[in-house]
Amino acid sequence: MGPAGAGKSQCWRTLKEARDLQDPEMPTKVVDLNPKSVKTEELYGYISLTTREWRDGLLSNIMRTLSGIPGEKPKLIMLNEDLDANWIKSMNSVMDDNRMLTLASNERIPLLPHMRMIFEIRDLKHATPAT
Repeated sequence: MGPAGAGKSQCWRTLKEARDLQDPEMPTKVVDLNPKSVKTEELYGYISLTTREWRDGLLSNIMRTLSGIPGEKPKLIMLNEDLDANWIKSMNSVMDDNRMLTLASNERIPLLPHMRMIFEIRDLKHATPAT
């Protein structure tokens, strides 16, 4: 947390490098995503009104892909933008004890023990107690 240029990105890059040095055979996988760069339905996924088919979103695709990689190599999902009520409310089930992303299709994608979601934000101005 901090203003632009405070070194937030460098902190997680240093963490990744340190983990990779500690165990070179288990390199840390990092996926960086700006949730505000797409619409909420493009982030999580949506049901097409014309075909009634489920269309995966960026985050649901990333989480499913990372949780499907065999082994317990560390995986970091970096969400690089300030909190926004439009996309953060769907993250509540990921951040609580359930550690599950629940989609509109009723699919539940787990955030496994070796996976971490890190929010690279400026402040907690728009955070709620549920967040």
